[in-house]
Amino acid sequence: MSVLLRNTALPLLLLAAQANAAEGFEPRYNLAGSLGGEIFAPPDQTGWAFGVAATHIHVDKVSGADGGTLTQAIPGGSVPLPAPLPASLAPTYGANTAVVPAYGTMDRYDTAIGYITRDNYGGGRLLFIADLPFARKGQTIAPHADTPALSWDAAAPDALRGPVGSGFAGEYQGALAAEGKAMSGSVKGIGDVELTAAWQRVGATWRVLAFTSVVLPTGKYDAGPGPDIGTGNYRTLRPGLQVAWLPTPRVAVAAKLSLGLNTRNHDNRLRSGNWAGLETAAGYMTPVGVIGVHAVRVQQYQDDDGNPLGPCRFRSTNAGVFFTTMVPGIGAALTLQSISTRSSRYAKAGSMTQARLIKAF
Repeated sequence: MSVLLRNTALPLLLLAAQANAAEGFEPRYNLAGSLGGEIFAPPDQTGWAFGVAATHIHVDKVSGADGGTLTQAIPGGSVPLPAPLPASLAPTYGANTAVVPAYGTMDRYDTAIGYITRDNYGGGRLLFIADLPFARKGQTIAPHADTPALSWDAAAPDALRGPVGSGFAGEYQGALAAEGKAMSGSVKGIGDVELTAAWQRVGATWRVLAFTSVVLPTGKYDAGPGPDIGTGNYRTLRPGLQVAWLPTPRVAVAAKLSLGLNTRNHDNRLRSGNWAGLETAAGYMTPVGVIGVHAVRVQQYQDDDGNPLGPCRFRSTNAGVFFTTMVPGIGAALTLQSISTRSSRYAKAGSMTQARLIKAF
């Protein structure tokens, strides 16, 4: 018996691209790390500064609640049969779980300009920075799951079961493949602009920086399932405090605490939960430059609101190394650093390498 199946597997999935912890499984924070050999910078710097940074990000997976590859529940349902077959004969299938492998790369290029006042205010100087990123991003998402067995009414003829089962399996797997294709692809463009105002006090032993950044949704973003350069149509206020201690002229340790306070995404009505970030670094000044280690931890302390994945919270711990040296002839500080994910939850996990150049005028 030939049976035409219609709309069998359409409601299968509400997968990752439509249900994002921290909007796209990434916060508005530089997980590659921002503390490097610059913590040894001399205390008398004022005026204009220009910086550029190139970051290569390789994503190995998007992690789920247990730190492994993200999974997503697929609801059960029934297979509608065409007339004149009675609806009572329609088979049902149970709920299922899809594994959602995701991987990709992004190359991000930041151009920043800053100004440090010459006058003192409360014992420190004011600092203003504008950062404009440009990025190229590609991602592949390939959800997969076994086809669930159909449960039939005892009155259903055997001649009906074979064709319906075969057609259902094709549509079920086809829906998985279609969702993966819709979420995969590449994109490039300007990212989300960051504006920062700060107060810094720099001495021979202690350096303190209190700052507030605003991240604006200038990057390309679409509420659909494909990749985006921007992280969402919402704003983030990011206050923080950075402290560095130089017990000797050759040794420095630093810590940076940040908060991410998000507004609601106007496109999908999702509000990413607020988060806190802690970054640490330790460096040693050698005759050729600073070598050091650094670590970054970012974690939501508030649930997402409106996320179909439920009350999930982003969490990512990363660690790596850096080297900073002065470039002869131009008097600019060059930092090379590498960092990788050590553990994560509802987050993109992988590795990041960055080269940044800062020139003070």
